[in-house]
Amino acid sequence: MKLPFLFALTSILFISCQKDTSLETNAGGGGGGGNTSYYIQAKVNGTVRTFNFNSMAKITDFGSGFKSLSLLGSATANASNLEGINLTINFFAGSPVAGTYSEDYSGTDYVTAGVYNPNSATIVYGAGITISTVSPLSITISKIDNAEATGTFKGAFYKTDIAGGPASTEYLEFTEGSFRLPIR
Repeated sequence: MKLPFLFALTSILFISCQKDTSLETNAGGGGGGGNTSYYIQAKVNGTVRTFNFNSMAKITDFGSGFKSLSLLGSATANASNLEGINLTINFFAGSPVAGTYSEDYSGTDYVTAGVYNPNSATIVYGAGITISTVSPLSITISKIDNAEATGTFKGAFYKTDIAGGPASTEYLEFTEGSFRLPIR
């Protein structure tokens, strides 16, 4: 199980570091900021955070039945601000479908993980990377089709130094998370 986990974490870190500012950021017509139609939102330690810039759901087909669903969003349109979130479910057989996916799942059908970057070049907060967690990451996909993915999520994201070393015991609690994202 370590190999799929390492692949999942590598995929998450790679995708979470990307910032494509060419996407429309105000397509929903809401003035003064990000897209009001598409977003990822959650309470982070009780404070509402919205990631509605460059927000999208991306399905990557790696072949041999292996697919990955990444739910991405940035906090601002500023390319130098790294604050953003990436929730990922790697499916080892089949395609993403509606259902609940948790990091504490003991089967081999999928792996769930996430990365939150608080606007740091050295520190990220990750879910799905610790053996014991106070709140396993859980992602519920309520709808997914060729155009859109919607659902909810919650879980603890543990502080991790990008330069190496294990995750610390310090974490951020994500609660009341929701997403509505276009499939890109």
